[in-house]
Amino acid sequence: MSTLLAKIQIVSGKEAVFEEVMSSMYRQTHDREEGVLRYEYWRGSKPGFYYCLLSFDSSVAFWRHQASDHHEGEMRRFQECIAELDLEVIDPVSQASPLPVTRSTPCPESEPEAVREQAELFPIVLANWWRALRLQ
Repeated sequence: MSTLLAKIQIVSGKEAVFEEVMSSMYRQTHDREEGVLRYEYWRGSKPGFYYCLLSFDSSVAFWRHQASDHHEGEMRRFQECIAELDLEVIDPVSQASPLPVTRSTPCPESEPEAVREQAELFPIVLANWWRALRLQ
C-alpha cells in the first residue's frame, strides 16, 4: 500500500481551472482505475493552496495512476496551474486511520515502460523513524 500527500500551490487566478481539472481527474481515477483507496482534493486555508490525499493498494497501482491516459492527458492543463508541488510519502498511524501501512515495493519488469518510468520519478521511500513506531 502506498499513501501520499500532495501540497499544491496554484498560480494566482488559475484556481477555477485547477478545480475543473481535478474534478475530471477524480472522476476518471475512481471510474477507471483499480487499487484506488483514496484520491481526493481539498482547499487549504491559504489562498490558492490545495491538498490531495492519494492512497493505493500498492506502489504499482500508484505508478499506474501516474502513467494513466487520463492523468497524462490532463498533465498540460495541470502543469499550467501549478506554482509549487510537494508530493510526500506518508504513513498512516495504526488505529488512527483505516488505511494500511505504506510499503515500498519494486516495480516489476513486466509493467509497461511508462509505469516503470513513473516508478523512477516517484519512488516510494519509507522514513526510517516509522519502523520503530510500527512495532508498538
